[in-house]
Amino acid sequence: MAAERSAILSAWWVAKWARLTLATRGDIERRQARLWLDRASVAVVRKTPAVAKLAGRRLADFPVVTPAQIRADFPRWNTLGLTAAQAEAAALDAEAGGTGEAAPGIAAGFSTGTSGERGVFLSSPSERARYIGQTLARLLPFWSPLGSHRVALVLRADNRLYQAVEGAGRFDFRFFGLDMDSAARAEALKAFAPDVLIAPAHVLADLARRAEADGLRLPGLRRLFWGAEPMGVQEREWIAEALGVRPNPIYQATEGFLGAACPEGVLHLNEDALVVELEAVEGTSAFRPVVTDLFRAGQPIIRVRLDDLIEPLPGKCACGSALRAIRPVEGRVSDLWRWADRVVRPSEVWAALETALGPRADWQADASPKGVTVRVARAADGKAAVAALKALAGERPVKLAAGPPLSDGPKRRRVRWRG
Repeated sequence: MAAERSAILSAWWVAKWARLTLATRGDIERRQARLWLDRASVAVVRKTPAVAKLAGRRLADFPVVTPAQIRADFPRWNTLGLTAAQAEAAALDAEAGGTGEAAPGIAAGFSTGTSGERGVFLSSPSERARYIGQTLARLLPFWSPLGSHRVALVLRADNRLYQAVEGAGRFDFRFFGLDMDSAARAEALKAFAPDVLIAPAHVLADLARRAEADGLRLPGLRRLFWGAEPMGVQEREWIAEALGVRPNPIYQATEGFLGAACPEGVLHLNEDALVVELEAVEGTSAFRPVVTDLFRAGQPIIRVRLDDLIEPLPGKCACGSALRAIRPVEGRVSDLWRWADRVVRPSEVWAALETALGPRADWQADASPKGVTVRVARAADGKAAVAALKALAGERPVKLAAGPPLSDGPKRRRVRWRG
């Protein structure tokens, strides 16, 4: 445990120091180039069958790949000699409460699988320590090795990557599953009384509703984070008022810890540990990220194109960081509403329906080449929802479907394209 704590503290200090010393874009780019071409990175590439022949080359010489391509060719995209079956068996073992070891010291886990396919991620002891150290440095500015904290994490499944936080010091870490009954989960969170809570947006919205309706209180709460799914602009303000703490975004995926909020609540890409290339998305001012992790060794992430829709913020953030500031991830590129005469972004749908229905409303809007279908939790919201979406759909029909919003997985997907 002492060695684990030492590794976490070292990673914490490295992340803190990088934030203090990377004052310009030039500083960031020089650090990225040095990390990419150092001996460790070149050695990792040589051990990765899919790209071994490119060891020592510029990052730009490597092919851009998708998560689906990596899943389909899993044995060639890890340096541990593991097959997909071995990694998946270990991830299933972890979800059943086992060690989740795919190899000695190597833990496996599943992503939440928004796309319908769960990705498997691998982590070594050093990678888990680095992840926890970075997380503490970026999310908990008030943390010190001598402090004690109660951390609640709401996710689909627990695994050793998150449990490693207990190795950092005096942490009481508690996992709460997304499969729990929402009322039981709210009571369990109240009893645990966390000072740090990390959860998907829909869980925080549920807690906000309970705070207003039933007087639910989390009096010790100091830091609140959401990830895994979008949150509306008005919804964020409402949750902050209801729970008494502003929710800040985390950007995380199977491909790594991609971004965290600064003290101003603005999301910054973790470019001290990653290279994030931006690919323009046709018909919009947004981009999709192509991610390279400069540290991961067991499961290299090299120029992986994600389906997330992101948009850089203009100018420099008020916090002073040179790390690229972006708007919170608004959804998926594949869920853009694309018609011959217009492209509608998820953020436009959110804005229209939050303006019409308010931030407390529960809704779901699907589009296809033929038109738009909207579902609402309250029948009284139906007419206003249809009217709001007609302005976005142009001449296409907008219809109200019977019944409340549908759930098709552990993540809330309010805006979808059914092309």
